[in-house]
Amino acid sequence: MAAKDEADRDARIASMITMHNYQWLLLHTLHAAVSKHLGSAGLESLEKGIRRYGYYRGQHLRDKPESFADGRDALSLLHNWDSAEFMVSSLSGPVEISGSPAHATLNLPTVPGSEYYKTHDGGQMLEPFWRNMLPGLAEGYGDETGVEFGAIPADPDRPWAITWICPGESDTPRETAFENVFDDRLVSIQMNRRTFGVFAALQMYVGFQLTEDFPDDGERVLKESLYEFGLARGRELRERAEAKGKPINFTTWFEELQERDPGEAVFVFRGETVASPGVWEAECTYCPLAHVWAEEGHRGLAMGYIYDVENHRGLVKGFHPNGEVNWDTVKMRGDKTCKFQFWIPDLVTKEDPEWAQPENKLQGL
Repeated sequence: MAAKDEADRDARIASMITMHNYQWLLLHTLHAAVSKHLGSAGLESLEKGIRRYGYYRGQHLRDKPESFADGRDALSLLHNWDSAEFMVSSLSGPVEISGSPAHATLNLPTVPGSEYYKTHDGGQMLEPFWRNMLPGLAEGYGDETGVEFGAIPADPDRPWAITWICPGESDTPRETAFENVFDDRLVSIQMNRRTFGVFAALQMYVGFQLTEDFPDDGERVLKESLYEFGLARGRELRERAEAKGKPINFTTWFEELQERDPGEAVFVFRGETVASPGVWEAECTYCPLAHVWAEEGHRGLAMGYIYDVENHRGLVKGFHPNGEVNWDTVKMRGDKTCKFQFWIPDLVTKEDPEWAQPENKLQGL
């Protein structure tokens, strides 16, 4: 493989790991806020939301044209999987599929998520996530679809298996292989986008459940968890920049964000992006999260707007405590694009855009 191709592949892998790990970080901040404010009843609600999220994923897998062409069975379900969980696991060891259309087993080197929780808080959410998501996905995929899996191993380096059952399909064993998408640039980009879209579904369906079960406090708790999610991400960007000896400003911010999504594989921007020390301005034309939120209409877009506001507030404050956020346009309010306007007042100069100047007061969110 040529050096450039290898570098591109490594960048795609790093980006996919980042997008995938947002799921585990969000589960941590959700657990922290829910347990603190809503107690055991809140944690039960969180688990119900995860099951709804699983159902969404199963329905999406059922609806895929690939599933229609291949036939909706246990092997097809695995071949057409909709997120990077198993891709990321394959970096730790071989992933193998065995069985038949009626009864297919996925053998994993580790439980997806365990690698992340080795070095981050939130590991208590690993078991309830899989215990609720997998049955929810089976329900969404088909009325008779079943799933079996063992207990989450205490040792994060232990293997784990998931077996999918589709009664009525052929039970004749079929030789099959796990497809590694990292070598195919197009397939890798598609998987990365879908991974982050699936992340939006997790936030949305958990958000629906919390606000339904706790009309007075659910939204407040959800907002707190999303702000903390953004705050953690912003601090990580800051720590990376500091470790490289870079100044903490929006020029550095832009450079660090480019490492997350090289080549705009997940988010697509158009027009001039401003990245001065005091200002970051960019217009996003494609966002995989917005597509998922829109599937639930106005309610889904409203939930996405909560995410955008709280996550980005935390993200900017975590990076620089004086950072401010605003949008000129927002997809979740019905606009065609999201035009971000972030600034650090004490770093703004006369060369920066007019909207960022001290004498111009932004309308806010």
